Amino acid sequence: MGGSGMPMNMQGMSMGGSSSGGSHHVSAHSMTGMVMTHAGGHAVVNLLPEWIGIAGVALFLLIAFSHLRHLAMTSGERAPWHACHVLMAVGMAFMYAPAALDVPAVPAAFWRVVFAATGVVAAVWALGGIRRAPNLIWLLTAVDLGAMVYMWSPGSFVAPLTWILVAYLMAEAGLWAVDAYRRVDRGTPIIGLAMASAGYDGGTVALAAPPASLLGDLNISASMIGMTLGMAYMFIAMQLMT
Repeated sequence: MGGSGMPMNMQGMSMGGSSSGGSHHVSAHSMTGMVMTHAGGHAVVNLLPEWIGIAGVALFLLIAFSHLRHLAMTSGERAPWHACHVLMAVGMAFMYAPAALDVPAVPAAFWRVVFAATGVVAAVWALGGIRRAPNLIWLLTAVDLGAMVYMWSPGSFVAPLTWILVAYLMAEAGLWAVDAYRRVDRGTPIIGLAMASAGYDGGTVALAAPPASLLGDLNISASMIGMTLGMAYMFIAMQLMT
């Protein structure tokens, strides 16, 4: 694959190389065909032929461009939130990239570290504070970033966890399709709700302000549906082709 060094893109799985995690080995197959031969000698369906790889790269570059454009137009918490999705989209573009595109070499360890660090920051940010109410969408973003760490760690794949993530991502796509995340984005502050249930009021303790909206007036459902479904498909392909 043009020396990309990824564990489970077209080099690690579809190109017949070995993954960086050392657990995925494919002896031979046709890139343009839909059947490949596993190291054990049995034939499996190739879920990542070259044309799907190219389509995946195109999709995720469009998603990255969309969030990058929103990033340039916004400020406050929205800017780093869109930056997280630019990062995930670029990582997925590298994951899908086939050998024909000859992408630059990027070690899998680099992606794991970057996504892990970003996920920790998103999770901490999701906690909010007394004066800045948390927004649950940050927590959901942290989960997505954790899924990216797992995706770039194929040597640690566990089938039940993989299928849980597939189900989660499919559900997430459905929620974006019906615009349900906008309700979460503008929901009741967690800390304020907890204080109110404890008997406090604004005259006694300053309740957290409403969460800052991360979505605003933007309609990003299409890009988020594409992101989550593309991630889900990659998990399915990685699991079934091992």
